[in-house]
Amino acid sequence: MSPPQFVYNVAVRVKELQSGRGMWLFWAGLLLCTLYQSYRYPLQINSTGTSPTYSDTPPLLNAGKYILALPLLLIGAVRGFGKSGSPRHWTIALTTVFLSSYALLKLFGDAQPNYIDLAFWMLFPLVLVWAVDAVTIPAIDRFLRYLLVYAFGSTLVQVVLFLAIGRLPALAFEGTHLIRFGGFLDDPNGFAAVLFLLMGWSYKRFRGKARFCTVAGIVVCLLLTQSWTGVAFLLLATSVSGLVALSKKPVLAMATLCTATLISAFVVSTISRSHYEIAQEVLTEKEDSIEGHLFPLEKVADSWREWALEGNTTYATHESWWAGALVNFGAPWYCAWFGLIVALIISLQRGVTEAVSEAKPVYSGFFLFGAYFAFGSITLPYPIIFPANFFFFLFSFLVAFGKVRLENGLPSLRSRTVA
Repeated sequence: MSPPQFVYNVAVRVKELQSGRGMWLFWAGLLLCTLYQSYRYPLQINSTGTSPTYSDTPPLLNAGKYILALPLLLIGAVRGFGKSGSPRHWTIALTTVFLSSYALLKLFGDAQPNYIDLAFWMLFPLVLVWAVDAVTIPAIDRFLRYLLVYAFGSTLVQVVLFLAIGRLPALAFEGTHLIRFGGFLDDPNGFAAVLFLLMGWSYKRFRGKARFCTVAGIVVCLLLTQSWTGVAFLLLATSVSGLVALSKKPVLAMATLCTATLISAFVVSTISRSHYEIAQEVLTEKEDSIEGHLFPLEKVADSWREWALEGNTTYATHESWWAGALVNFGAPWYCAWFGLIVALIISLQRGVTEAVSEAKPVYSGFFLFGAYFAFGSITLPYPIIFPANFFFFLFSFLVAFGKVRLENGLPSLRSRTVA
């Protein structure tokens, strides 16, 4: 290659990056957040409170993801500065900035890291999506394929090592049935959310035996997390899908329902007494966890004057995000949060409805993940659980801002915008 040609190629590449067509910033942020917590399982680092065989995470590792993401956020903010958007896009963006800013302001009265977890992982995805021109369906497909392989492979390694040498994952207690496998995140609750992203995408992307094996494998991984919230949502989603099928093909749906009922009755009738005893033991072992998810409604209601407007002066930890957020941030902030989540879920739902056939799997994965994120927040604080919070806002903003495109640059929706 001649020197003039080399200089020309470099100039073209620089111009692409400056114009936003180069998506390195977006993918750097996504890969960073996807892979960051992969250190947990091999190094046995998490929290001694929930993982007795692990050590506590050093402060530098906790701060590492912010340190690495901050330069990307600043570069994205510079690149996105001055970009135009529709009134709806600006409403979503400004609402997100307000919610993040308020959470950061509360740090001055209570230095609680949960405020940072919430604020940063809302603002960072917003900047990444605002700065990028478009993300193509084939690129997202490739990412989800790698994510699927990584999820299966990491779970297989954990299960094999547990069976072979008794190696415990995080959130596991020796001598009990509470052995929760959390995949590459080593976090059962966060991993359960990722599995719904993969489930929605896989169901639409594959056909025949490939679909059955892939979805079945994801369900097995979900059961291995022992996430009751995840299992409850799976049953709910399956029931809703069954009702939809019933309305379209009543004969086939009724035949399937009757067959499933007979099989279930046969399985239940053949379960031995020892299995019931194991189930009872599991329920007993989960008793503390169940109690921890209960919200002290009466106590909070009595002190409503203290938190109704601005929220608590000190952060009160509650497993239920939807209940705890009201107490911690106050009614005005809560209404803005609720409105933002509803708007994003509606965008995801309309994305599934209006997507062209090539894009349907990606939008289905985004929607199922988003629906689980909102549902799961009833019993879990997903908005402060990394990287589930990052994934939710990144994918939701991509759809809401119309940044998902086909490979040829054409819109991935039948209408030009998701209104």
